[in-house]
Amino acid sequence: MNGIILYGSRYGASQQYAQALEERTGLPAVSWEEVRDFGPFDTVIYLGGLYAGKTTGLAKTARRLPTDHPFRLLVATVGLADPADEDNLLRIREALAKDLSPAIFVRTTHVHLRGAIDYAKLSLKHRVMMKGLCAVLRRKPPQERSADTQTILDTYGQAVNLIDFDTLAPIQAWLAKE
Repeated sequence: MNGIILYGSRYGASQQYAQALEERTGLPAVSWEEVRDFGPFDTVIYLGGLYAGKTTGLAKTARRLPTDHPFRLLVATVGLADPADEDNLLRIREALAKDLSPAIFVRTTHVHLRGAIDYAKLSLKHRVMMKGLCAVLRRKPPQERSADTQTILDTYGQAVNLIDFDTLAPIQAWLAKE
């Protein structure tokens, strides 16, 4: 296998997962911006942070992927939303379908990992977005809030780390299925 792990990370969670996966598999982990030619690879793992429904760097990477090359592709999103929640999973998959061409989307394996947030490290744009999101979420009556919604409100302004390296196991199992 000639594989590579790519990551799109703004605040570090996707990069941490990529580096942990590199240690476990021996495949090199590099930023998505560093690879232009996918010809040498038969296996590509992409880990990208979710921000406002977009996976960091995925759309630009997908445009460079050859549609006629028989590589295997796994996309792992990294975000705060609980992937065990069916509504969250549906929204994540809908966003992935927009970032990937239909020909690539249908042959892609999807995995969803929990990330981290530290409000003190957020860019001004992301702080404003989170403040606006929380203002909208607070308008919902407490009994109508999902567990994720309540967690966002309860932890607003704090550092939260939901990274769990044990959740890389499905990716490692996918790699072993060569």
